[in-house]
Amino acid sequence: MPVIEISSRFGRLEKLVDTPLTVIERLLSSHEAQTGQACAIESREGRRPQPQREFEPGAVPSLRHTRMITADFAGRKADAWNSLVRVAHIEAVRRLGSVEAVRRISTAKMMLGRASSERAKAGYRYVVEINARIQNLDAEHGWSNALRLAKALRAPVEVAFEWLQRSEAAHPGKTARLLWKPKEEASPPK
Repeated sequence: MPVIEISSRFGRLEKLVDTPLTVIERLLSSHEAQTGQACAIESREGRRPQPQREFEPGAVPSLRHTRMITADFAGRKADAWNSLVRVAHIEAVRRLGSVEAVRRISTAKMMLGRASSERAKAGYRYVVEINARIQNLDAEHGWSNALRLAKALRAPVEVAFEWLQRSEAAHPGKTARLLWKPKEEASPPK
């Protein structure tokens, strides 16, 4: 296996994650989400982590100390919990026609337009596709909001994630999957 030395700039990335491996995985996930091209991310055992468990979408254990592996909301890819929230809101605005319509069903705080000051930017991410700022959320609120929007839009949502190796995590080092699909509507009898 090749050895790569990471420059002193790694300190900037290290603030976002725990290990050099998770930095690389996050960069690859971001690349996949932007280009649609899959990159083989392998674990230390030499294979891509596969979700070990699947949870009911409304009965999820604590998502504190988790890292997203992949996510899909109605065909839109995401690489982090807040990225999932953003793509869910983009899809919701596309389907419902306005930010105001989405605000009525979303639990995320949203503000129209760009922030006019640094103070107004704090804790929010501007989403150019909908010309609105969405408040950053933790993993649990991010999943809850994405699920709420998926149900309202009848759009499928799927997330593969892992708990970090921390004693505070619900299942340290384990992977899991969350999946919600709209039920097929029954056809009327003929």
